[in-house]
Amino acid sequence: MNYILQTYKDGVKTIKFNKPQRKNALSSDMYQALREILTEDAKNDKIVVTIITGTGDYFTSGNDLKSAMSNPEPKEVKLKLVQDMIEAFIAYPKLLIAVVNGRAIGIGATVVALCDIVYATDDAVFEAPFVEIGLCAEGCSSYTFPYILGRSKASEVLYLGHKLSAEEALQFGLVSKIIPQAQLESFIAGLHKYGKIPVQSLIINKALVMSNWKKGLSRSNAREFKQLGECVDSEEFSNAVIAFMSRKSKL
Repeated sequence: MNYILQTYKDGVKTIKFNKPQRKNALSSDMYQALREILTEDAKNDKIVVTIITGTGDYFTSGNDLKSAMSNPEPKEVKLKLVQDMIEAFIAYPKLLIAVVNGRAIGIGATVVALCDIVYATDDAVFEAPFVEIGLCAEGCSSYTFPYILGRSKASEVLYLGHKLSAEEALQFGLVSKIIPQAQLESFIAGLHKYGKIPVQSLIINKALVMSNWKKGLSRSNAREFKQLGECVDSEEFSNAVIAFMSRKSKL
């Protein structure tokens, strides 16, 4: 099964997470595929806008822990795949739009803050339960969340596991607009009009905006994944994995 669907029309690439049976959880091969897609599309001037969304009720539930546990590759290799994917988001020179179609958990919540514009359906929820499972902020959220949400609200989300509703995400500036779930497909279709934006002008303007914080994002990405490597070896994370696998075995 193809877990990442790609379509192209009139200057617009649409990338869709397509693993609804696993709540669109992201595995190593999906991280690698995302990095490759964004890296190649960055060099393709026919693509002006990239839209990222999901199939079903979830944008993505974050890292596919079951897949990660069964993957025999060293943790350094698996972490590097995610770090490199994040760098591809940071480096992407054209318009990157997230259309969050449901729950966005973990890296699903943090990666949207790396997009230029975020739209969300009225039932979308943003969650970053890193402390709860013995991990640390990733996806540059130690940088982007305080910057976008303000320190107090970001602390609620990152430390206390507070779940941001679509309305709250709009209020604090993470989301630009809320879309009724029933209008999702027509809304995405309407975004194709932006495929006619002059691509070189777009690249120049985005480069100007990103020049103010691109280095900060990359430094945060490196710091987070260095710390994440230590967290993965911690007792707290091991206990969280055991609890997770125990719950799965009872299903």
